[in-house]
Amino acid sequence: MNSSKLQSGDQGVISYKSSNPFEFFHILNSKKVEEQDMFGTLIFPEKKKKIYPLVICMHGSLGWRGHHHEHAVNFLNNGFAIFRVSSFDARQVISIVEDQMQVTLATVLTDCFKALQILSKHPDIDAKKIFITGWSLGGSTALYSAWEPLTEKLAPEGERFAGHIAFYPGAFIWPEEMRWSNSPILNLIGEDDDYTPSILIEKLSPAINQNGGNCKLICYKDSHHSFDAIDPVTFIPNAIAVGHKHTIIGKDGIHYYENNEGKRYLMNEPHERAKLFKDRAKVGAHLGGNWKARKKSMRDSVSFLLDNI
Repeated sequence: MNSSKLQSGDQGVISYKSSNPFEFFHILNSKKVEEQDMFGTLIFPEKKKKIYPLVICMHGSLGWRGHHHEHAVNFLNNGFAIFRVSSFDARQVISIVEDQMQVTLATVLTDCFKALQILSKHPDIDAKKIFITGWSLGGSTALYSAWEPLTEKLAPEGERFAGHIAFYPGAFIWPEEMRWSNSPILNLIGEDDDYTPSILIEKLSPAINQNGGNCKLICYKDSHHSFDAIDPVTFIPNAIAVGHKHTIIGKDGIHYYENNEGKRYLMNEPHERAKLFKDRAKVGAHLGGNWKARKKSMRDSVSFLLDNI
């Protein structure tokens, strides 16, 4: 289904155009990047009504997984339409766990904002009640989609998300320009997460609130990355994990990591990120579920949506 011809009742697979910026640097500086054919799947709840709130859903570094779909069904059962963004399938990528290079945060943010712009015009969607959620890479997407310097570039006509739910986000980027949307942000993370450590969002969240944002954090005890899965906790030896120190993105869009000795690693191009990973990457992390945290996150995420429509 072509995105330019959406009519009332249209749902299912929707094709649209996106692009492939490698880093925030390319978005913030309006660099010319390769166009990308994209698609996602729009699904309406079983209970019909004239107009629906919507949740745009973004998967993680392993692509779409079972527990992501369970959350999506949870949203549908509570009256929200969902749109599953297929950033990996559109690019014929299966996983980026071991490289974090084939598809990047900047890329999937672009995919999600293009979806926001398109679906804001769907006659059955309430344009003022479009939320975004995601897991891991998708959680970072949900979080940084509230950073205004980025949204002003990706949605210059003013489309904005009504709220952001970030499941275990990699909150590793610290912007020098702290301008954030006042739309509410809910971050859900495990205390024992060694893939996207909770310390990063624990530090960033209050800074967001001090600079015009509306950010809340829930930490689940005895919980690792993917705490909402049913799979037992497993160590993934080759996973490139996020460290405990933020990278910096300057007002000029330059993104870098500075180590404790003051050495800077640029991160704006593939060869720069590859060098950082070679020299500094933390490899290996745990993934797996916690039944108590899983159930509570199902309740917490839906409560957030219902409280903000």
